[in-house]
Amino acid sequence: MEERAQRSRLWSNETASRYWWHRLPGMNFVPPIYSDLSEEEWAIVSDWYAETDCAGEVGEVAVPLVSLLQGFVLGNRAARIVQLGTHAGYSSILLGFMLRRMNAPRGLFTLEIDSHFCAIARDWLRRAGLQGFVEVAERNSLDPASVAAAIEYLGGAPELIVIDSSHEYGATRRELDLWYASLEPGGLLVVHDVSRFAQNFDVTEGGGVRRAFDEWRTANPAAETFLLNGEARSMDLPQPFYKDACGLGLIHKLASSPR
Repeated sequence: MEERAQRSRLWSNETASRYWWHRLPGMNFVPPIYSDLSEEEWAIVSDWYAETDCAGEVGEVAVPLVSLLQGFVLGNRAARIVQLGTHAGYSSILLGFMLRRMNAPRGLFTLEIDSHFCAIARDWLRRAGLQGFVEVAERNSLDPASVAAAIEYLGGAPELIVIDSSHEYGATRRELDLWYASLEPGGLLVVHDVSRFAQNFDVTEGGGVRRAFDEWRTANPAAETFLLNGEARSMDLPQPFYKDACGLGLIHKLASSPR
């Protein structure tokens, strides 16, 4: 138990930008996304960090978003999940562990357009023993055929979709239209990087995810939407209540009304 109580606390001494959450005041504890893992699962995550540190393959989401997803998945048994943007596989591994805990095979279909990162993610999922729970697809998230492939793998419409892909305005706007249509009624679409600060991630300088999110919800008033840290403009202190200054958008597809 003493070792479990330490785990990610060691990262509070790391200076690399990816460990920013662990350096925040008061974060000298192990969050449930790590403390709930078995020793074997934690070894995978720890090794993943060590190896991707050495390779410079940084780009994963941080503790606030994964913690929120943990509540959505484990609290509601979300067993049909789509993720747009896999990168080196961090969140896919953690989501895979959640699905395995729930005994929900074929529960995550994650898309990545970069073959290099697809190979990395697949290798880590193999090492974690999660091949039966997660599919890494080298596909374009803007291709309608990718939606059909996701539904076929999951065995039904997605209940939860996470968008964390190109961060470009135009691509995100199209992703929102395409993937919201595939979402099961009552399902949830989670959009990362919707803050003013994160607009800088758009290499096309078109306004980023924030502009796409704002335009989409204006055009789709029937959907319930919510924006966290939308006006955040930097990662500097003081930190907001939701610690990720990159912001988060939630889109809830209302269930069909009873006849």
